[in-house]
Amino acid sequence: MKEYKVVCELSSKDKKVFKVEHEDKIYVLKEYSDEQAALKEVQAVKKIALTGYAPEVIEYENNKAVYEYIDGENLHDAFRKATMLDDKQGMELLATRLAIFLQIIYSFTDCVMKEIDFKNYVIKDGRVIGVDFSSVDNGMPYEDVASAISYALLNSVGEYYDSYPFIDKLLECSRLKLIDIVNEINASLKKRKEKSRDGGDIEMMLDSLTQFQENGVDWHKLI
Repeated sequence: MKEYKVVCELSSKDKKVFKVEHEDKIYVLKEYSDEQAALKEVQAVKKIALTGYAPEVIEYENNKAVYEYIDGENLHDAFRKATMLDDKQGMELLATRLAIFLQIIYSFTDCVMKEIDFKNYVIKDGRVIGVDFSSVDNGMPYEDVASAISYALLNSVGEYYDSYPFIDKLLECSRLKLIDIVNEINASLKKRKEKSRDGGDIEMMLDSLTQFQENGVDWHKLI
């Protein structure tokens, strides 16, 4: 493996990730807990990179891998901004782009992301591009939708329901209804081990949103 100059360390839960430089070019270097973890992500990224929805694998050796650096707007930041501005069209566009990305995953890997964290996605050239595939595993597509919805509920700026244009569009693109995956959403929320910011009952909120969607009611006017 080439020698890379570390520019800075990037945040990551389960591995060491660095922004590095080699011959005036920027890359991402990931150091995994073991070779198996490295190979798992490298194999997934190689398949998806062919579509343009993942960075290219530059090289890998043992428990280290170097990837193309994708420069763009972080999905987490874009989502927070859209909910802060009550930008319905912006949220719907983000949901559509994420849905397209997820469909690419299912088509090229026969796997799902399992745990959606908006910080692991970058928006560039009108696409949502994944930059972390360490959680990819066997599963069902609706699990990803539930995980994305739980993330949206917990990370919107303002109240939970401010993220509903995003949620509604993601469900539409995925051909699902909230009631179909409400149990999976609750399970994902509990897995994240995060509490509601205002002390409210998020299960009650989900139940209300489910009823509004089922009845075709304008939820935003009622809440």
